[in-house]
Parts: sequence; structure tokens; C-alpha cells
Amino acid sequence: MHSYTVFSLSNSLSLTNNISHLLRKRVGKLYATKFSDGEVYTRFDESIRGETIVLIAQINLPYTNLFELFVTIDAARRASAKEIICVLPYLPHSRQERKDDTRSSISARLIADFIEHAGADRIITIDMHSTSIEGFYNIPIVHIFMNNDFVRHIHTHLNPENICLCSPDFGGLKRIKQYKAILNCDMAVIHKERLRPNQVSSMEIIGEVKDKDIVIIDDMIDTGGTLCKAADLLLQQGARSVHAYCTHGVLSSNAVQRIESSGIQKLVVTDTIPHEKLGKNMELISCAPVLASAIDRLMRNKSIQQFNQTGLP
Repeated sequence: MHSYTVFSLSNSLSLTNNISHLLRKRVGKLYATKFSDGEVYTRFDESIRGETIVLIAQINLPYTNLFELFVTIDAARRASAKEIICVLPYLPHSRQERKDDTRSSISARLIADFIEHAGADRIITIDMHSTSIEGFYNIPIVHIFMNNDFVRHIHTHLNPENICLCSPDFGGLKRIKQYKAILNCDMAVIHKERLRPNQVSSMEIIGEVKDKDIVIIDDMIDTGGTLCKAADLLLQQGARSVHAYCTHGVLSSNAVQRIESSGIQKLVVTDTIPHEKLGKNMELISCAPVLASAIDRLMRNKSIQQFNQTGLP
């Protein structure tokens, strides 16, 4: 087993403490602060020369969190760390992985370039919005999933015989097929047309949802507008209930209030993004166990693919 030390960026203390507890590892000494104008400063308050370090970094917006990662990677490289492994549960800009206009940016590639040029050697992340993003990196990506945790939760809280899995778009069909193979249930898909980001002009359901407990599976939820509109449509089509499982709870704008007042019976998200408060019909599942297992397997040179296989243990 490789020797390593876990460090936390300032936005990730709670998640890091949970991960380090599961790994039975101490959290290393990393100091971070800001100057009066907002400039980020970090330093390692212990020697990391020749060591493997694991940086736990929740780099959701504001961009200060992302830039703190760049500065910390650079500090580690200049402090002669042997290997820098960045645990980034959520990758911002993942929805901009291709050009949708002749004059738009592929900013997911830009994020990859920044992280790589800063000096990261490896990344561990959860439920990428698109697997094509892996191709933007020249360094290894350990891509893990919340499938097993979500499947266990679904199996525990709902009647498997009455479940209908629903993908919010055609791009998510591959994701829910993995759940269908284990839960052995019906599935449906929502066809939607977008006017602009976060705004859908129309949607229709493909599949039979009448008298079913609908489970929507997605990688992220932002404003919640599309999800709430989908829930209303499913209920109008005769669905008995609507539950949703989304790994990354971005929950921007007034998303929490919108979901609370919607027809969604339960929304389950994870702590890949920190949350101070969730709505009354929302539940949190921690990603710390899967991240701790991935780190442990990586350090022991064990298979990650086997760990990622969906099933009911």
C-alpha cells in the first residue's frame, strides 16, 4: 500500500473529515486565506517532499474555490510532492463539453487544461456529466459513480415491483439502463426541447407511467425548473408518485423553494457540493464512503472498475 497524506481545501473540511475518518488517516496541515482584495493564498505547514498527497477539493462556484485548487496544486508541486491526486467530486463547467454555437467556448476543456497545467497527476471524480470529458485530460481520471448507493436507497424506500425509472433526456438512457438491470423494472424517457440553458420550451413522455412510482435519475440538478416541470407532467399522465435522484445538487437561484412547492415527493442529492440547508422534501446521501473506497483501492492497486459495478450488496 502506498503511503499518502490527505489535505483539505477550505471549502471541503466537512467532507474531508468524513473521508479521513473512514480511511483512518489524519488530515494534513494546509493553511488557506485571502487578502483583503480577495486574492487567494495557500501553503503547506508540513513537509510533503517526496510524498503522495490527496487534495479533497469541492470546487463548485464561486470561482474562488477553483482558483484555490490551482494555487494549492502549484504549492504542492513547488514543495516537491511526489504525486498530487485531486479528489474533485463535482467538476464545474461539465455541461459545456462541446460547442453549441460557432462562437462559443468548450470550457470543460479549459478547466481540464488549467488543472493539468497546475500540476495535478491524477483526478478522482463522481458522475461526470459526459464521459467525453475524460478525453480532455492527459492525466488518469478515476471516474466513480453513486449507482450502488442510489440503488440501495431506491430498493429500501420503494416497492421495486411498482417502480418506473425515468431518464430526463435521451442522453441519460445509458445511466438508467444500469439501474434497470438491477431493479428489473419499467423505464421511460422524457423528450425535451430547450430554448436556452435552464429553460425548456416543451417536453413529452415516452413510455407508460400510469399508476407507477416514478424514479428520475440524473447526474445534476441546477435551478430545478426542468425537473419540476417533468414531475408535473408525469403526475398529469397518471403517475402515482415522483422521486428523483441527482448526484450533484447545484441548486442555484430559488431551486430549493421551487422543489419544495413541486409535486416531487422526494429529491435525493449527495454532498459532492456542500449544502447548508435542504428543503423539507429533500434528502442527503454522503459521497464520502465511495470516495474513501476509491482512494483506498487506488492506493492498494485494486480494481476501480469492479468497485463501480452496480448491484445490491
